[in-house]
Amino acid sequence: MPKTLVLIADGSEEMEAVITIDVLRRAGWPVTVAAAKEQPTIMASRGVKIQADICLHELDASSYPLIVLPGGKGGTEVFSTNVAVQTLLQQFHATGKTIAAICAAPLALDAAGILEGRQYTCYPGVNADISAGHYHNSRVVEDGNLITSQGPGTTFAFALALVAHFETKKAADELRRQMVLT
Repeated sequence: MPKTLVLIADGSEEMEAVITIDVLRRAGWPVTVAAAKEQPTIMASRGVKIQADICLHELDASSYPLIVLPGGKGGTEVFSTNVAVQTLLQQFHATGKTIAAICAAPLALDAAGILEGRQYTCYPGVNADISAGHYHNSRVVEDGNLITSQGPGTTFAFALALVAHFETKKAADELRRQMVLT
């Protein structure tokens, strides 16, 4: 059960953030939600306010083996241009920690230089704006310690892929059964 860091920012896609957080907490994982801004409350892409546990600038991320970036155009723009987020992604990448991104968020990974030579997926069409890596039109793509997914409708598959990656497929299947997810 890895200690998990989920980043959020104004404009993050709420379904991708909340479903991932919920599924991982159902799996018993300690999940910390960090806002990539000075205040802990963000306004998500569809007008839902989400309260983070902490602000990124207050967090020591060194003990986290997993970082998750939800998509959403506005949130992805923040992740792609925020120096602290880009530095954190590069540190995770350099130390071989697991990085997970969904929807448009692989754009932030591209900005950090993480997709070079890697297999990934993203929201269909966003790949045209990504300069590195090898795009696959699949719901979830796992390339070693990089896990990516396409969008809101694939969020359950994304979260369950994280569970299978760190635990077992059997654990992910049991969680799927408990949530009555076909």
